[in-house]
Formats: sequence, C-alpha cells, structure tokens
Amino acid sequence: MSNSRNKKPNIVFFLSDQHRYDALGCNGAPVCKTPAMDEIAARGMRFTSAYTSCPLCTPARASILTGLYPHNHGMLANMGNFNGVFDRNLVDKKGYPEYLDALGYRVGYAGKWHLPETGNQALWKLDRWHWNYYGGYLRDKGIEYDLCSDEVQSLEWGADAPFFGESILSAEDNHDYWVADRCIEMIGEYAKTDEPFMISANFHGPHFPIAVPEPYLSMYRPEDAEKWSNFHETFDDKPIVQQKEAMRWNSSHLTWPDWQKIIAAYWGYCSFVDAQIGRVMDELKRRGLCENTILVYASDHGDMLGSHRLYNKGFFMYEECNHIPLIVSWPGVTRPGSVCDSFANLVDLMPTFTEMAGAEAAVPADGRSLAPLLREETPPDWPQEAFVEINGYESTLATMRMIRTKKWKYVYNPMSTDELYDMESDPAEMYNLADRLAFKHVLRRMKDRMLRKLRETGDGIVDVTRCQSNSYDLFISPRER
Repeated sequence: MSNSRNKKPNIVFFLSDQHRYDALGCNGAPVCKTPAMDEIAARGMRFTSAYTSCPLCTPARASILTGLYPHNHGMLANMGNFNGVFDRNLVDKKGYPEYLDALGYRVGYAGKWHLPETGNQALWKLDRWHWNYYGGYLRDKGIEYDLCSDEVQSLEWGADAPFFGESILSAEDNHDYWVADRCIEMIGEYAKTDEPFMISANFHGPHFPIAVPEPYLSMYRPEDAEKWSNFHETFDDKPIVQQKEAMRWNSSHLTWPDWQKIIAAYWGYCSFVDAQIGRVMDELKRRGLCENTILVYASDHGDMLGSHRLYNKGFFMYEECNHIPLIVSWPGVTRPGSVCDSFANLVDLMPTFTEMAGAEAAVPADGRSLAPLLREETPPDWPQEAFVEINGYESTLATMRMIRTKKWKYVYNPMSTDELYDMESDPAEMYNLADRLAFKHVLRRMKDRMLRKLRETGDGIVDVTRCQSNSYDLFISPRER
C-alpha cells in the first residue's frame, strides 16, 4: 500500500546533541557546511529566536517529550547525577508518543534517549525503538568499543586533554550513521501501510567527546575559525561558578590556536551529522514521501566551545549554550524560505507535534503549539521572552533562571551575583550591568518579568503563591544585601 496525500502527514524529527545555533549554514555560518539542514530551511521555516528549556541533556529532552519545563517534569539533572535522585520523576508524565499513538500514528525512535525506562515501549507508547542494538551491531562486526574508555578518557580528561580527535570508528560504524540506518529501515517498513508515522532520529553528535571520523575530522581548516568576540573573558562581575567550570574542564589555559583546532573538529562533526540527515531525506525522496512528510530539526542545547573561554554546557546562561537551531518544513503550511523571529522553546515541540498530528484540542503543557507561527500568523499574546532554567549538573546542585527579551537578558543566580546584559549593544555578553546604578530601572523591570514567568509556570524557586507583581525584594542578590 502507498501513502496518500489525503492522510495525516508523517513527521520526521531530527534531534542533535549540543549543536550551536551558529554552526548551521542556513543560520549564517561562514565556514561550517550543513546542506541537508539548509534544505529543510529552504523548504520551510527557520526560527531565529529558539531556546532550550535547560542547557543540559536529560532535562531538555524531557521537556521535548512532555512539553513541560524541568521544574514541572521533575528531571532536574542528567540521568544518574546526584545518585539518581531525580531519575524516576518522569515516569508518570505523558509524552508526545502517547498522544500520537492515540491519534493513529505509529511512532518509531532511534538513538540517544537519556531518560527513564529505556526500552519500555509499552510505557512510552513507542511502536519501534532502536536504542540498545548498537553495541551488538558493533560486536557482530567484530568491533569491541566503549565510548567512555575509548573516546572520553583519551580526549576529555587530564592536563593535556585535547577535547577532540579522530574516532576509532569509521564513519559507517559510527553511532550517528547507525541511527540514520535505523530510520531508513523504519521508513521502509512504515511506507508499506497507509498509517501515518512519526520517526524520531536522535544523534549523539556534535556532543563531546568531539571524536570525529574521517573525512569529516579534517574537513575544515583551523585557521578559518575567526576568534570569538567574547574570547577574552575576564569573569569580572560574573558568577564564580563560571570560573569553577573553567577549572573543572581545564580549559582556561587554552590559546586561541588551541580552540581553532577544536572548533574545526566540531564543525566536521556537525557536517557528519548533517550527512546522516541527508541520507534519511534521500530515502524519503526515493519513496515519494516528501510531499506528505513534515521535517523538524532541533538541538537540545548548544556548546560554549571556547566562547567566554568556557567548554561544554551547564552553569551559564550565555547564548552559545541556550540559543538553539530550530527549522521546520511542513508541506502546504510553511512558506519556503520563511523566517520567524518570535521566541520559541523546546517545550513548544510536544504541543506542536500533537497539532500536526490532528489533535482537536491543545494538550496540557507549559509550551504552545508553533503551528500559528509556521503559518506566519503570530498570536497577539505570543510570549515576548525566552525562559531557561538549570538546577544542577554533575559537580553541584545550583539553581539559575534566565529570561531574555529582544533587548535585555536577566539571569537570577540565588547564590551569587545576578547578571544583566544589553543584548543589542553587547551581544557578546561581556559586560554585566546588574550592579550598575544607571541600570537599576531595567533590572527592576526584568525581575518583575521573571517573577510573572515563575508564577505562570508554577516554578517553586520562590514562593510565588504569596508574591505580588512588584515583589522586587525576592530577587535582591547577595551583593545588594
């Protein structure tokens, strides 16, 4: 049987890990090439102001699944962090596969999960789930491989940690190649029926370790990486945790030529992931499914990659970590080559998927469906800010909240100095204005905006149930006291 144009649209969701907004050709990357992602953007809509819910894998992925911010879905840190005390908090929540299953979709999943109950298809309502076969696939080929001992330990830790290197696996044996293969396999299976399908392809790259197979590792020249405008960060008037993270990753001593090598390898990893997306798209074309298949590409968060002399992600609310790529092609809905500057968040994806699948009513979520924006019909009450949170990561429990408008960014750091940046005059976020007398009126307005968002989402970081809209004192920093 063949798929009909009149049936519900298929959905293919590509999710990468730790992909910076500025490392996509369609987002203006001058060097890094991403032709498959660029094609999705050319056929649909590119979002310029999309943000993660949390710059950390597990909380962000739980937000995609449920449409909830971390303080509501309960996955406050990565799986296993802090002796796994948060690891079961998600199992009573409803995710998009369950909604789509009820709407007649077959939902397939391949690749990284990083959430509770891995492989429990009945709980998460997944029709096909490729997650634990990769190790067996390698063993069947006679390859003994362990990501931690073979890549992480050699590239990430120690005084001479280079952060990048050639993967001991070939491109064809790499996890992301395997993910694309599984997606192609599911497309072939689902194309035999008239049932609509959703496939979620979850890549490891370009997450550290930046272990890249050839020819992608040497695809870009280090000297083509132009120095970040915030590379000469001094951490003056910044939360102390930023310096501690620089110490933890042993990154502060690296020179710009050191970072150029890392960045070039990272770009190669991005292009490798893009090539796998291209393979999946080629299969959709080969089977004549493009006209009835929605394509969505996003990343769970970004990567500092030497910006502010920092590496990885975590306890910083800088754009490099939190501003994410988001592109959507919805045949018959999105205008080819369109651009949306309205704010979007990962919590918006779940309600978007359900509306795409034909849900007649909005699903319970912190986010809102992006469907109106995709039709270029921005609702008058659409959020005028981005909201991001983090609660803890590996080394410590530390709470932060960020709210960003087009002009200003305010970061609430309960145990340290707050941050305020003028995003128009200081897009590099070098100058913290939170303690500057001339900006107290701006700080007050941003704190009030933050308080309204906390109340709206039920965030218990402060006792919002007893707060008035002018409860500025709740956000007085230790320095102001």
